[in-house]
Amino acid sequence: MSQGKGNISPNGHLFTVEILIEETTNGLAMEKLLHLLNTNTVKDYQILKGIDLGKLIEVNKKKDSAPSLQTSKKAVEAPLAATVPEAKAAISEAAAAIVQQLEKFKANNTLIRLTVIKGKGIKLNLPCRILNYDDSNQNVTVYHVDEKKVYLFKLNEIDDYVATS
Repeated sequence: MSQGKGNISPNGHLFTVEILIEETTNGLAMEKLLHLLNTNTVKDYQILKGIDLGKLIEVNKKKDSAPSLQTSKKAVEAPLAATVPEAKAAISEAAAAIVQQLEKFKANNTLIRLTVIKGKGIKLNLPCRILNYDDSNQNVTVYHVDEKKVYLFKLNEIDDYVATS
């Protein structure tokens, strides 16, 4: 949903919810949540809290610079105070870099090995060429060179990619 009052669709409805996802790590739970939210039915969403990614790195960086127990406690609390816009900016920068790399593969017609994780943990590993990237839906269209078929994946389903030629 758009935030401006003039841009909200008359058929769009905004809900505020809290969702509990059981998983071994915060990252895996976040991945499950993103898979649930990235559908055509959900037009837009904001994750306001619950993002615990990168906090151990920050704790270790601050612990190395000042070994006192008081500083260590602050190092643990400081990442918790990080704002959601900063986290969103970091995620969007990473996504932009991935999209830029995919666009370069498309322009150069580069053969890549794409690893995709579909629903229920199904992992696909395919040699392909990038045909298109749709920014509005975050869909990546690829041509599987062995099967000679075209596949459509969501950007968040892509686990890894490696240029092979």
